[in-house]
Amino acid sequence: MILGKLEKTAFDVFDEMQEKYPDEWIERINQILDDIEISVFAKTIRAANKIGFDGIGIQYIPFILESRSEMTDIFGKRHKLRNIDGNPYPDYYDGYIRNREDWEAYPKPDLKEEYRRAKKFYKGVFRKCRDIKEKICIFAQNALTSVFPPVWQGMGMASFARALKNDPQLIEERFRFCTDFTLTVFKAYADCGAKIFLEGGDIDQRNGPMINPKYFHKYLLPCYKEVSDAIHEWEGKYILHTDGDITDLLDFIVESGFDGLQCLEPPLVDPIYVKKNVGDKLCLSGNIDTRYILVDASKLEVEQAVKDAISAMGHGGGFLISPANFHPTISPKRLEWMIDAVNKFGVYPLKSF
Repeated sequence: MILGKLEKTAFDVFDEMQEKYPDEWIERINQILDDIEISVFAKTIRAANKIGFDGIGIQYIPFILESRSEMTDIFGKRHKLRNIDGNPYPDYYDGYIRNREDWEAYPKPDLKEEYRRAKKFYKGVFRKCRDIKEKICIFAQNALTSVFPPVWQGMGMASFARALKNDPQLIEERFRFCTDFTLTVFKAYADCGAKIFLEGGDIDQRNGPMINPKYFHKYLLPCYKEVSDAIHEWEGKYILHTDGDITDLLDFIVESGFDGLQCLEPPLVDPIYVKKNVGDKLCLSGNIDTRYILVDASKLEVEQAVKDAISAMGHGGGFLISPANFHPTISPKRLEWMIDAVNKFGVYPLKSF
């Protein structure tokens, strides 16, 4: 544990509530989930600061606990609930919404209430981290509540694919809903002072785009443009995080209005190609492998990965080194090695390695 043994974890709270209120503990947990999220993200910021990161993302997530092992959310996504050092970790596996009937019957949130909850969350995290807020950049993200993945994940890919062909109006309504939610919570964060916004939704996989790019242009491009235009009106910056091989969608990402691109997943993405083609249009971030380098590699291997990323994308500026992704098996020690290497080799003027 980066912060040492915690006095009380989220699962400790679950245990206490289940013992005290055996017949209604789930309902009571859902009433305090916002407070649990505030506590978890505040600890995340403190851990990131202790390791040496310059920035970290936070977000309000409208989860609904269904049992000790499962959660859903307002988009219809289903997650298995894992216990990672006492913290809830959601693993997506399916969706509730198979067709129009399911969608029309699924409860829709009051977006004014979602704005209030998002604002309460952001302010709550800042209060718990007021002593270090000048030491680390805290940006707003929507990794589990983004514009694209909740549309298909709430349905499951098979049902989503059928609807693309047979019920385009349902797809449009789903995109409208996810975009409205994103605009609502991002506005709440902006009203709290946020200036950097990370769109946390994957649009690619290892073999390229997750769906035919023509659907991205039809449905997703207008949504991204709407969000990016709003963020720019708030004088903010908009970054896209996506796994996978994004080579064929670089122009689409620029056209969507993004200011940055995060992940650059190795070995799927050629960082030299990305830098050459969009390095003057997008701030690039990521490219440090999270399958081996930040899990099991030696210190020399971590340093070499950092030097390779700097050589590929660091010259001329516009590059932020970070893990390509995050997952529970990443080694905190190797994150420290990564940051030490950045501080050692990433000082301008850059040297050739």
